[in-house]
Parts: sequence; C-alpha cells; structure tokens
Amino acid sequence: MAKKRIHQIAKELDIASADILFHAKELGIEVKTASSGLTEDEEQLVKLSLFPETESDSATVEEVSESVDEKVETEELENNEIPADDNVSIVEITKNSTPNQISNIIDVDATQIVGDLMSFGIMKAIDTPLDDSDIEKLLEKYNLIADLIEPVTISREDIIDFEDFEDDPDKLQLRAPIITVMGHVDHGKTSLLDYIRNEKVADGEAGGITQHVGAYKVQTGETGITFIDTPGHEAFTQMRARGANVTDIVVLVVAADDGVMPQTVEAINHSKAAEVPIVVAINKCDLPEANPSMIKADLTKYDLITEDLGGEVPVVEVSALKGTGVDDLLETLALVAEIEELKANFETEASGYIIESRMEVGRGNVATVIVTRGTLKQGDFLYAGQAFCRVKSMFDHNNKIQKTVVPGSPVDLIGWDESPTAGDQFVAVKNQKLAKSKAEDNKNKLKIHDDTSFSVESRMSDMMKLLQEGELNNVNIILKADTNGSVEAIREGVNKLSTEDVNIQIVHSAVGGIVLSDVDLAGATDSLIIGFNVRPDSQARNMAQSKGIDVRTYSIIYELLDDVSEAVIGQMTIKTEEVVIGMVDVKTTFRAPKVGVVAGSIVSEGKVELNAKARLLRQGVVIYEGNIVSLRRFKDNVEVVNEGLECGIGLSDYKDIKEGDTIEILGEVEV
Repeated sequence: MAKKRIHQIAKELDIASADILFHAKELGIEVKTASSGLTEDEEQLVKLSLFPETESDSATVEEVSESVDEKVETEELENNEIPADDNVSIVEITKNSTPNQISNIIDVDATQIVGDLMSFGIMKAIDTPLDDSDIEKLLEKYNLIADLIEPVTISREDIIDFEDFEDDPDKLQLRAPIITVMGHVDHGKTSLLDYIRNEKVADGEAGGITQHVGAYKVQTGETGITFIDTPGHEAFTQMRARGANVTDIVVLVVAADDGVMPQTVEAINHSKAAEVPIVVAINKCDLPEANPSMIKADLTKYDLITEDLGGEVPVVEVSALKGTGVDDLLETLALVAEIEELKANFETEASGYIIESRMEVGRGNVATVIVTRGTLKQGDFLYAGQAFCRVKSMFDHNNKIQKTVVPGSPVDLIGWDESPTAGDQFVAVKNQKLAKSKAEDNKNKLKIHDDTSFSVESRMSDMMKLLQEGELNNVNIILKADTNGSVEAIREGVNKLSTEDVNIQIVHSAVGGIVLSDVDLAGATDSLIIGFNVRPDSQARNMAQSKGIDVRTYSIIYELLDDVSEAVIGQMTIKTEEVVIGMVDVKTTFRAPKVGVVAGSIVSEGKVELNAKARLLRQGVVIYEGNIVSLRRFKDNVEVVNEGLECGIGLSDYKDIKEGDTIEILGEVEV
C-alpha cells in the first residue's frame, strides 16, 4: 500500500513533523523519524487526532477506516513503495550537533542558522549542542530531513595504541597501592597529604589551591603507599578524572562541617566510572560543629553506603590538622590493598603512566610518572605518546636521586625531548632509535586525527571560520601555560564562562612561552593572548605592542578566570602591571667576588637599571624573579646601560644563570 512520508504531511498541513510523530505514536502507529511513512488510513487517523471535528460535520474514525479499507486492495496492486520526493533530501546529522557543525553539512552560514533557531524561539550559541527535535525542526525549514546518527568519538587512546602486557603469574609480586585523594576545595585534601608525608606544602601554593599534580610515596607497611595529589578546585576536573584512571584506591575527603559538595559528587562519579574502590575520610572531626553522621547519611544518596550503616565502603574519621585518625586511615588503605591483591612483574622492562609534565629550572622537560610494571633504571630509553626520553636522572618527591624505581612508585624523570602528555602510557624499549621511532609514529597518527581534546593547535579551517563570525559577540583566546595539566584545566574553566550572548573560543593552546607565531595568530583571529606561568619573548612582545594585541600573564588561576569573565561582559579593568623596559641576552657567565655568578650580556633593547626588578627566562618560561644587584661596564659600576651595549649583570640571591637565557628588565605602568 502506498505510504506518504511524515515530513510531506507536515508540509501540507503547515505544522511541525514532531507534532505528527507525537500523535502517531499516541495512536500506536510505529514511526521513528520524519522520514517514516504513513498509509492513507493512518494519515486520516492522525489528521482526526490533530484536528477533531464534530460528528455532524465529519465522518467518525471508524467510518474513515472503513472507506480507506475499500481502497487498500487496488492500491496495494499498484504500488508498495514510498513515493520519492524530488524536492526533499535526507541528510545524515550527528546527534547533538552544533549550529557550526550543521553549517558545514548543509552549506548554510552558521549565523543564519542561529537566526533561524531564534525565529523558532530556540536561543542557542554557535557552538552549543542542539536537541534532536531542534535539529529536525531546523532542517525542515531548509526542506531537508535529518537522519540522526550517534556521534563517533575518537579519544587519544583510540589513536595511540597502549601496550597490553601478559605476565607469568609465578613472577608477580606485591606492589605498592596507588592512592588518589579527592575532595571539594578547602575540605583539607592537601593538608591531609601534608600531614601524611610530614612536609608543609599546602601553605606555599599560590591562591591556596594545588597548582600542579604531584605523586608521593609513604613508607608504611610491607610495600609502602603511593599517593597522587590531584587539585581539588573545580577548574581541575580534567586532572582529577585522569588521576582516577591510574589509581587503585580513591580516598574521598569530605569536611565534617560542610558536607557533600559539587566537587565531592564529581569525585564519586569519576571513581565509579573508573571502577575504583572508595575509602571515605571525614575530615575536620575536631571542630565542634562536625557532624560525621550527617555526612554518612548524605553519601547514601550517591550509593555510597558506609560499613557502619551495613554497606561495604570503609569510612575513617580524621583531623588533618591534629593528625587524629590518620594512622587508622593508612591501616584501612593497607587492608583494602591487601584485599585487591595488587601485584606486578618486577623483572621486566618498565612501563607506567605520565601523571604530569612541566618545564623546570635547570632540568628542562620533567615528567612525574608512576611505574606500574617492571623496574625503571637510569639510562633506560622510553617513549610516551609523541615524546621520547633517555632517562638522565630520576628524583623522588624529596628530590633524592633514584637509580631504580619499582612498580607502584612515583618518580620525576629528566631527559625528555618534549613535554609528554599527562595520561599517556610510557614504555621502556631497547634503544633510543626504537624509542624515537615509536614517538614519531604516534606523532604522525595524532596529526592525521583531529582530536580537539588533546591536540595543541586548531586546524587552519577552524581558525578561518572564526573570522566569518563577525555578527556574533565572540571572545577569542590563545592560551599558553607551563604544563599540560594547566592547559587542560584552564581550558575547562574558561569554556564554562561562555554565555548565551558571548561565546568564548580557544583558538590555540599549548605548553611553552608566548612566541611570535602566537602573536601572528592572535592578529589573524582577533584574539586575546593569555599566559599562565609563562612570558612572551622579545619578538613576541614587540610584535604584540605594534599590533595592539592584548597579552596578559598570570600565576594564579582565580585571577586568570576573573579577567576572562570580565572580558566576556566587556568590563575588563584597567590595572597597574609590570612592563618590560629592557631586554638582555646572556652571552656567557663568569664568577665575581661578592656577587657570585655574573651574566656577561648585551642589551638587545631598551635599557638596564641598577636595582630594577628583573625576570630570568629560559625557553620562554620564567625561572627567577628578583632584582639586579650588580651592574658593570668593563670594570666600572654603573647605574644604567643602554641598548646595544655590553654589561655584566648580577641577580639577587641567584646563581643558576646560563648562556642563552634572557633577562627582562621591569617597570610599572597603568594598562
């Protein structure tokens, strides 16, 4: 029997296909999308449902059905196919596509699509995912049918093959458990780790939050316990998720005076997704307003039933300030680890995972890793993603040199050719040639696949689209930071600042200093350049000044996010900041009495003044901030050295100056 597509009926009746779909399903007719077909009797039934008439003016549903049945036999003989509609095309659209993505498929300007959505009363930004019904309604306007398909996501793990190892069970030995401590900001997570390893770290962190991920091993019990310290601030969701994926047990810290908070719930979800056992540590139990019973009751809402309530989740009441209950917590972790039977092969080539990577003064690219299999030795050759390494030195969290590292242990590795990506697997191989080859293969794979979650720069086509969005109120940002973890975390925080009226687009993000290519890209895309713990080099700074491009640098994430938020509402404040009044290139170094190490330099631009503030940069990363305490021309002490002249510079309480470094001379102005 001939059928008519729902979208054709909708067009005839001048209504939305979604309305017909709804009424057809209400009548028990099997339909899925606007491309589904209806027989004539089904069409009449749906029309009666849509436009009910009085008995005197129209036939009843039964009468219509009978009259239609009389036509069925002859029509079945004539045609059993759905008639084609030459004016309508079916287009495959991924579910939850954005207006920008749909624009590329149907060749309609993205701003036009946003405008058409507004005419339907649908307020969406250009990069906001659309509901399936919104997509179907939109495409009907262009005489198209949406064939909605499930999105195909390609993660970094799909592109880069992680190695799977099978070991003889007889060769397996007990290893240290890897613990991730998670919790809401200010619930005492870092203070708890502080107490456990007897080091004061929490008070020294900028802004009061953990700025970088670290890993620490506590010598307790037979194997010891390794802790991963992931930042507890909301902006670091990505790093927290990564921590859960490499851990054996999660310690969920909840403040007894505060209760279950949004980041607490996020931590629970990450742990469940990674199928990791949870131990609850109720902190701040020494406070008079502490209410551990309330915390345990709140946790039941998230399917965390503690042992004293008849569940299986261990819970320990602690005070990170006084140390109360910490020994009980360590004993509980050891017990859970024993139940989990965590073992590894010690007698083989090492492998494990990158926890964090960064640029460090005097060390270059440094990666914090955790060994999960084999024994890592100094001199080993490794690859991790697109980076390779000849292990020059290994340091534990106390900065002590390590010659070998066994499974379950963290260590800082020096010798990488570039910063590896956090979360990548590292594998030891026989020689440097093989390590380089594996890294190069992975680099080529990443170039082929455009995984925006991990690639360090957007494709040129994406950049050009930004130039065509002039009718929209956009804030384009180029982001540079000192570590991969910082880049991911800031991207996450900045993306949350987008509003319906203003869309924030991170055009480019990468690890390292701000360079000339960043400024060129900022000029082409009208972007704001943001640096986190990095600075622009001389060329980049001069080009930015000549083009009027705003370059802002930060050391505290709160200030960065606050400024971006102000940019969104068009109220970025004028502030006083240090600007560069001179640049110095270090050509050589030598020692001098009283001063120590002196930088034999040439003033490449501006001037140098005695007692001025100064920054020492190495490969674009700030490694020292202080003052110039000594300034000499030949054998004479001088107050000022102008551009083009050579001089000797001594920095206050700093000796690690190297040939090739750059010194910025600073002064304060209003910006």
